[in-house]
Amino acid sequence: MNPRHSFCGLPRHPESRPRAVCGFTLIELLVVIAIIAILAALILPALANAKKKAQETYCRNNEKQFILGLIMYGDDYHNFVLPFYVDANGGDAGGFYAEPTLAGGNDFQGVSQSAAQANCIQALTNSILYPYIKNVAIFHCPGDTRIMRSPGRGYAYATYSKTQNYGGESYDNYWGQGATINKNSDVMAPSMTFAAVEDTDSRGFNEGTFVLNGTPGSNPWRFTPEDPLGMYHINVNIWAFVDGHVESHKWTYQPAITAGLQSSTGQNEFGNWPLPATTSDYKYIQLHWRFPGWH
Repeated sequence: MNPRHSFCGLPRHPESRPRAVCGFTLIELLVVIAIIAILAALILPALANAKKKAQETYCRNNEKQFILGLIMYGDDYHNFVLPFYVDANGGDAGGFYAEPTLAGGNDFQGVSQSAAQANCIQALTNSILYPYIKNVAIFHCPGDTRIMRSPGRGYAYATYSKTQNYGGESYDNYWGQGATINKNSDVMAPSMTFAAVEDTDSRGFNEGTFVLNGTPGSNPWRFTPEDPLGMYHINVNIWAFVDGHVESHKWTYQPAITAGLQSSTGQNEFGNWPLPATTSDYKYIQLHWRFPGWH
């Protein structure tokens, strides 16, 4: 080795002492690691939010295809709303297909996750609506993580339900509403009338329509939501309308947000939950929950 060069390849005087300048000190490494950790802590929440926004866009497309399927059904059947489907055992799901056979009227208790999912997919494939969509993935929001939970512990498949005002039912006084829309042609303001929404029924699938418990004959119509709404997109849920468009609503009432977030992760929040009539969230639902006799 040339005595006039150091190990780092730098020339040095033959009489100078070797200098260890090729590496980092432990303190320098720790400082760099700390900086990387701080930057990661700042960036990761932003990435998580970006992912949820991307899922929201995907979900809007799914729900758009869902409502277009309902509209195409009406086009083929004299403008009638797809009827509220009840199977021979009295089961229903989302207001538009039969209850999965393994659900047992509850939440697939004792069924493996793979069997529960296959059974849900089979039920959706056999639904009246499926010929108008032909893609089971359309029925599930990518942000709906209940699909990853165990049956009986918050598992659920299929994210969307018809709204009760668009239930296509013949009951005289269902949930204090009096009647539901049966024909698209009877809707006075299609662009202002709910038809479907992200639901959070905790029983392994969205059993029935999304329901509001109302006060008969009240003007304006008064109600209490039955289930918390799905909030998979940063306190936002997505609604579909009778005219085929979809829109996002960002919630502001914190107790409703908390209930929605908990239910969206598979926790059982089933049952009436208060939503004060003074809130903007209540007024948003009240304005668009139109049905025969709505004021």
